[in-house]
Amino acid sequence: MDKETAIKKIRKCMALAKSSEPHEAAAAMRQAQKLMEQFSVEHPELLAAGAAEEWSKSSASMHPPRYEVNLASLICRAFGCEMVFKRQLSKSQLDIHGGYSFIATAPIPEIAAYSFTVLRRQLAAARADYIKTTLKRYRKNKTAAADLFCQGWVLAAQRHVVSVTPTEEQSASVSAYMQLHYAETSSLQSRERALTGRVDGENHVGRGWDEGKNARLNQGVSGGAAVAALAE
Repeated sequence: MDKETAIKKIRKCMALAKSSEPHEAAAAMRQAQKLMEQFSVEHPELLAAGAAEEWSKSSASMHPPRYEVNLASLICRAFGCEMVFKRQLSKSQLDIHGGYSFIATAPIPEIAAYSFTVLRRQLAAARADYIKTTLKRYRKNKTAAADLFCQGWVLAAQRHVVSVTPTEEQSASVSAYMQLHYAETSSLQSRERALTGRVDGENHVGRGWDEGKNARLNQGVSGGAAVAALAE
């Protein structure tokens, strides 16, 4: 039995130790203490074992656009989780991709990562359509204008999100997990392009708002899966 398996067994024993049956509770506690000593398991490790993380790919490998970071932050508020931007090897082991790790107690990370992936794809599709239609005659500022459109889209989408506050137990697990795995992190440097010349930036934000106000994020869980979709 390895340490990870031992921690899972210890957590089960700790749960049994809350039993109203004194003998069962005492036996479970003794077993938990024995395993903790045998595998040198500290209390913070037990707390951290209650949390998990799920990674979702970003459009950038290192410096994501500001609007995308805002979208990821929206997901964090919606599901009450923490977020870390991290890079990892692709499945082919040939490329390095950037992405967001959503951290919370299960099954929240999986739901959050799935929801971000769905909304990011929808936003990317809206952005591509905006460039193809509204910005098709732009020679300059096309990328910056499209970014502003995306900012408006995310701003509108977040109006429908209700912030979720984790329980004290969930917060303790996530805090221990962050301390164990991400004790040293640096601030994420996002990318934001500026318009040049006399261009009405508010107009692009407004168009994004009009498009994004129909976005809906279903914060409920059904059958172990969350649905993130644009309303018809």
